[in-house]
Amino acid sequence: MPELPEVETIKRGLAKNIIGKKIIGFDSDWQKMINLPLPRYKRTITGKKIIGVERRAKMLIIGLSDDWRLWFHLKLTGQLVFSGKNKKVVGGHPIKEGFEADPNRFTHATFDFSDGSHLFFNDVRKFGWVRLYKKAELENKLAAMKLGPEPLDKNFTLDAFKQILKKKPNNKIKVFLMDPQNLVGLGNIYSDEVCFFARVRPDRTVKSLKDGEIKLLFNGIKKILPEAIKYEGTSFSNYVNALGEAGAYTKKLRIYQRYGQKCLGCPGQVKRLKLGGRTSSYCPSCQQ
Repeated sequence: MPELPEVETIKRGLAKNIIGKKIIGFDSDWQKMINLPLPRYKRTITGKKIIGVERRAKMLIIGLSDDWRLWFHLKLTGQLVFSGKNKKVVGGHPIKEGFEADPNRFTHATFDFSDGSHLFFNDVRKFGWVRLYKKAELENKLAAMKLGPEPLDKNFTLDAFKQILKKKPNNKIKVFLMDPQNLVGLGNIYSDEVCFFARVRPDRTVKSLKDGEIKLLFNGIKKILPEAIKYEGTSFSNYVNALGEAGAYTKKLRIYQRYGQKCLGCPGQVKRLKLGGRTSSYCPSCQQ
């Protein structure tokens, strides 16, 4: 599943191409992907203009005129494709058919714009969704999720991080970082990278952290996420950036999925363990 840097990259790529466009048609062949009966969904968004593209946690929100919002979650294999005259912008799961031809057999929702361009929602496993709500209703939905702060927000300070940590002292550090009710946007990749940056084992408990280690974790979040956005994310089996290319941050990773290999910080070997149902990589020498 794309994490914060990947979704932010998709958001920025789409924002450059779809803001200001007018929707003149919509279709979907998968009712579970949308939250309203298709005729009503289609009738509601037809004629609306796109006024903005935002990200909350790992989700995308496309603002429409008349206070309507499209709420996207790509889940494991979702992909958004903007297709215009002599231009294609792709973000999300790399589907071979998705970049060469759209629509294709994985296309389950299509937005048609007045200038002849389109936005396709492709999804191999059909876990993703695009829900339509009024702005106030969506805000209530998001509030009910009790999401934690955005790590790149200016209000997310070291003191704020310390207060959040106090709420779940018995959590394993990596499990804590991956829980969106504590902090949004960090998944398996960047939680590994942040723990390695801070030189702490991912399976230690939150209450075991010393002040210096908390500051290093905080600094790691503030350093690694913006850098990953700069290089347009990480690409393994489930992500391409807004140009349909592999995210270049893959080459910058220090620990993720390096188990069995030599550590980049010492002569030791990277090990792995299971935390929260996910495989975690760590260095027994560098991370204590």
